[in-house]
This record gives sequence, structure tokens and C-alpha cells, in this order.
Amino acid sequence: MKIVSFGDRGQELPGVVCEPGSTREGHVIDLIAADPSIPPTVRGILEQNALDRVRGVLERSDALPETCLHRLDGVRLGPPITNPSKIICVGLNYSDHAAEQGRQVPDEPLTFAKGPNALSGNGDPIPIPSDVAQADHEVELAAVIGRRAKAVPRKNAGEYVAGFGVFMDISARDVQYREKQWFRAKSFDGFAPFGPWLTTSDSVDDPRDLDISLEVNGNRFQSSNTGLMTFDVDFLVSYLSRNITLEPGDIIATGTPAGVGVFASPQRFLKSGDTITATIEGLGTLTNPVK
Repeated sequence: MKIVSFGDRGQELPGVVCEPGSTREGHVIDLIAADPSIPPTVRGILEQNALDRVRGVLERSDALPETCLHRLDGVRLGPPITNPSKIICVGLNYSDHAAEQGRQVPDEPLTFAKGPNALSGNGDPIPIPSDVAQADHEVELAAVIGRRAKAVPRKNAGEYVAGFGVFMDISARDVQYREKQWFRAKSFDGFAPFGPWLTTSDSVDDPRDLDISLEVNGNRFQSSNTGLMTFDVDFLVSYLSRNITLEPGDIIATGTPAGVGVFASPQRFLKSGDTITATIEGLGTLTNPVK
């Protein structure tokens, strides 16, 4: 099942994408129009454990009036979670990414945060401020927490993950290295494209075996598989929840493989007019222009 937040920025509504092969294929269902009792945000749906109600709407899609449906290619898809309490990111989680920096993979996850203000949706422009000279890209698998998690054993961690999506960690490298702290450099407005939808966990066979890639202007610079992550999603949920209560809708960005611009030779950075395309097997493709 593919859950979306669609509509104008700041006014997104929760929706669900009609299944391939159905008579409503190519459409997104407005969940509020179909069932006004459904919470008005995807985070709210998770908080109220309402995914089964969403499935019920999807199962009766053929009987829904046209007023509940929108062409998928005719709506803006915002970030599936528009208002998370936190975005937790993991650095150096692929051995090849550590190697391209001349660093060792850490013994424990290296974590940092991005501000929720950085979130943007599929197709939204990534604005590079005029005083940033080294904007860089990282494609990542994002896991979204489905229910409150505290001190979760690793063997049970999957029960707390609602689903997965494609995430980009955009970074102002010159700011990052100048300030030593990463938060501001990674939290500029629009520096966290996420989407195009939230694929629920029951629709993902194995998040530890998904091809992941990123292209800029059709040139592929990152290509790997999530099986090469040092710390997988279950470990990260268990590890983080030891000391941090994870809330429904929280986003865990699980790190990026090799191929980022700052460690290329010669270095290459994003510029106005570029188009970034990030793809994860089974989860879709996220495309964002740079301005």
C-alpha cells in the first residue's frame, strides 16, 4: 500500500494510491473525502493506528464516487510525513561511503538530525542559497516509525516500522565543514526531499535487499544495495529507542552509499538547473530540480 500526502504545500491531505491493475489505477484516493473519520494527516493516521481503515477505503475503491479521486499525475505529492517530531539521520552507514572518505565504519551508528522544515516533496525545487557554494546530494532509505517505540528489542523492531520511502540528504558542505556542527548545513529549507509515497512495510519483502541509486542530469553517481548497510533498520530502531522515544511519523534516514560530490575527483556540486533523480527498488523514484 502506498500512502501519500497530496496537495499544495502546507495544505496536504492524506491519500492512498490505487493498486496497479485496478479499475482506478493511476489515481489517488482522497482519504478524507472517502471517510471523514480518518485523521487529516498521515502522522495522525499512524498515531491512531488507522492503517486498517485506509486499507478498507482502498479495497472499496471501485465503488467510490469520482469526487474522491484525483489523477496521480495531476497532483503535487508532498513528503508522505509532513510534520514529524524528528528526523534522525545516520552517517557512514555504508562501507564504501566510509572508504571514499578514508575513514573506518564506526563501531556504533553515527547519528545527527535534520530539521522537519527541510522536508519537501516529489518535484519540489531544491533551493540552493546564493551563499552556498558546495551543495551535495545523498540518496537514502527512509524508515518511518508506526507506533511509539521505547527500548525495543531488535527482534521486534520491524513491528514498529510503518513503512519506507526514498529520501535525499542534501548538504551545504562548505557550511558543514566550516561550522563543524552538521545541523544547520543539512537543515536548510528544502534540503530533505522525501517520497514519492510511504510504502507500507507489508508491501516490502526485505528492506535489507533493495537496489538504491541516484542520478544528476541522467548521469548515475550513486549505485548500491541496502544490504551493504552496516547497521540495518531493525538495529537502528532498537539502538535509537534505547535512549530516545521514537514517535509515530518519525523518520530515520539510514545513510548513503559512495558517490557523493564532495569526495569525487574532481569535486562536483549541485547547481541551478540540475535535476536529481533518486530511486530505490520497489519504493519508487523521487525527482527534484535544483534552483
